[in-house]
Parts: sequence; C-alpha cells; structure tokens
Amino acid sequence: MRSTGILFAAATVAMVSGTALAAWKEHPYKDLGFAVEFPDEPAVSMGNYHTVLVGSAPVHVYSRKESDATYTASVVDLQDRATEGASLLIEAEFNLTLLGDISANEISRVEPGKAAVYGHFITIDCRNDKAPDQPGQTEAAQKWFKAVSGMDCPNKARLTVNLLFNRGRLYMIQGMNLPNPDGSTALSPAALRFANSVSLYQADGTRNRADGGG
Repeated sequence: MRSTGILFAAATVAMVSGTALAAWKEHPYKDLGFAVEFPDEPAVSMGNYHTVLVGSAPVHVYSRKESDATYTASVVDLQDRATEGASLLIEAEFNLTLLGDISANEISRVEPGKAAVYGHFITIDCRNDKAPDQPGQTEAAQKWFKAVSGMDCPNKARLTVNLLFNRGRLYMIQGMNLPNPDGSTALSPAALRFANSVSLYQADGTRNRADGGG
C-alpha cells in the first residue's frame, strides 16, 4: 500500500479482527496497473464514464457486496487524456461531493519516494437531497456514480473513496458502509480497510517490494 497520511484510517483498520483479516486476499490487475484486496472474489463488469469533461470512457468495475458493506474498484481508461489528470481528478472529486456531506477529505499517497502517486481520500455521508450549486447537478452526480461504480449512494450510507490518477487511468477505490435495517449507518472498519488496500504498478510492470510484488 499504499495510502499514507491518513492516521485515523490506520487506527480504525486496526480494529478489524485477525479472523476477518485472514479472509482478505490481494487481487492484482497488472494490465490495469493496480492491485487491491477483497474479502472474497469480486464480480467483474464494465461501465461508461461520462462527465462534463469526458464525453465517454470505458470503466472496469470490480465489486464485492457483503451484508453490511460494498467494496468496489473502478478504473477509468483515460490514456488519451493522460496530460489532463489534475483536472479530471478534481472533476471526479467535485461529483463525489454532490452525493452527500463530506466528513473527511485528506491527501492520499500510494507508494513511497519517487514512485509516489498523490490523490484524495474522501469520506461521504450519503444523502439524496444535497443542495447543488446549479439545478440538476445532484441528479447528474448520482447517475455518474451509478455508471462508474454499479451502485447507488443511499441515504445513511457512508462512502470512503481513495481517488487517484496515474498514467492515464482514474482509480476510484471505494468502500461503502450500508445502512442498517433501522436506518442507522453501519460503521464496519472493513470499508475503510478496502479503500486503503490499493497499490500501483510502475511503468515497467514492477511493484514496490513492500507490496509483495516484483
């Protein structure tokens, strides 16, 4: 991994029991330049990324839904827009803010030293009545999120996203705590653990030794 600079994340992840952690397994996707850990085998699908800045781009979606949480890794192929990473990253962040109330927005760093890739680590308390700056923005953001992740952001859910742009790909590593039957928010630390589990391949196809890759 991976993500640093998020002290509260490390403390929360430590709360997950050893038994629960033992079930998690790393899933490397070298062709897409990343690896991430899932608690079980993810489903694989494709989506379409459409925003004001991006007319259309393919999205690779890997997801696993549990009773209290959903884990989704979305990778948008934007290699023809590789020089526009800063703008595309901020646009994605803006769309995420329209899904609810931002409870945390930190700098994310994946990989050490000169291999470091910086992004944003965002936690959102979902609600569908978020007031936008302009009419229609909230509905557009919800539609965008469904297309890019295959899931909704329902009221009382808590969404944690590790948002990165690297070598022409936008990565959205998303853990979502789902609402409990009584309407309260489930706060399992596993969703946060998932968002922190991403690591990246370097341009030569190798990974940092600390990630277990070579």
